Order: sequence, then structure tokens, then C-alpha cells
Amino acid sequence: MKEPNIFLQDTSLRTRVIITVGIFIVLVIGIGLYSFIAIVETNKRLNNSVLEGEVMARTIETARLAQVHFKKQVQAWKNILLRGNDEDSFKRHLRIFNEEDRLVTEYLQMLSQAAAKAGLSVPEIGEAIKVHEELGRRYREALKGYKASDLKSAVMVDKKVRGIDRKPTEQIDAIVDLIKVQTEQRLKATTTMAKIKLKAYKVYAYFLLFLVVLSVGFGIYNARSIIKDLPPEGNENSRESEEL
Repeated sequence: MKEPNIFLQDTSLRTRVIITVGIFIVLVIGIGLYSFIAIVETNKRLNNSVLEGEVMARTIETARLAQVHFKKQVQAWKNILLRGNDEDSFKRHLRIFNEEDRLVTEYLQMLSQAAAKAGLSVPEIGEAIKVHEELGRRYREALKGYKASDLKSAVMVDKKVRGIDRKPTEQIDAIVDLIKVQTEQRLKATTTMAKIKLKAYKVYAYFLLFLVVLSVGFGIYNARSIIKDLPPEGNENSRESEEL
């Protein structure tokens, strides 16, 4: 009794073989493309994460350097008033003051550029640069009234500029804290996005695995149906004998 037609049973052997091979070729190409895209995307994201981390680290380091050198500048100013009665000491501490003043300006300007490059919103840097420039100007203006031979002049000079370092100190400290917060938020967002991408890759990988299992099952089924439809070897031999 002839079995009822089922899926692909009424299709020619040639067509079934072509379909099976075609499915496996498409599957191999799909897996290969996915693997290539996943590797490229992962490398790109890793490279961007490393570069972004480096930029963030440099930004934080620049902010800290501005903070440290400003404190050194203020200390140098105090040393001028406390120990400047000696000419050599006055020149040495004044030189240190000017050098620290220059470094603070450079680091604040570098910080402004680094923050913009990193995509951080820190408008306080521009205000800090202006306040620091004004502080240096007022320090130098007050220093004109300093006389090494007159100890009282140091007190008078100190009164003129007393407390003017408080505002820039608070500004620079706030900038450092703000950059730290924004950096942590940026890195957290990058980590979250990486996890989302990884989850998406896993879902797609499971989907491809499902397709592989499905294709293998289909291939086995199709192969069995092809073998089943092949004529027995005895029938082929008898058919050949009859032809002879």
C-alpha cells in the first residue's frame, strides 16, 4: 500500500537535495556574518571604552593638578609675606608663586579643552579661569606695597588680599567633584550599554542556535526521506538485467 504524501515527499530528489544544501549554505553564511559583525562591534566598543576611559582619566588628573598647584600658589604667596624679608628668599618664593600661577592657568585651560573633548558639561571652568586671573592680578598689585625692611608692610599687604583665595579654592574643588560625578555617570552609562548589547548578542546567538538545531533536524528528516524514496538495490539489478 502506497504511503500518503507528506512534506516534500512529492518533490523530486534533486530539488530536496538542493533545498537541504541551500539551507545549510544560508545558515553558514548567516552565522559567519553574525560572528564577523559581533567581533567587529565588540572590538570597536572595547576600543571606544578604552579611549573614553583614558580621556576621563586625563580629565580627572588635569583637574587634580590644577587643584594641587593652586594650593601651592597660595602657599607660595604666604611664604613671600612670612619669609620675604630676606632678598634671596623673597625672589625664590616669588619665582615659585609665578611658576605655580602659570601652571594653574595652563591646567585650567587644558581642563576646559579636555572636558569639552570628553563631552562633559562643566561651565564652571571658564569662570574659575577668570577668577584665578583676577586673583593673580590682585596679588601682584598688593605686593607693590610690600617692603622687605618693614615687617608691618607684610601685615598691610595681607589685609588687602585676605580671603581672596577662598572663592577660587571652592570653585576648583567643586570642579574636581563635578568632573568625578560626571565621569562616574558616563562610565556607568557605558557599562549599562555594554550589558544591553551583550544581552542582545546572547539572544541572537540563541536564535542562531535554534536555527542550527532546526536545520539539522530538517536535514536529517530530508535525508531520511531521500533514502526512503531511493529504489532498492535488488530492483535496480533486476531492472538492469531485463534491459540487457
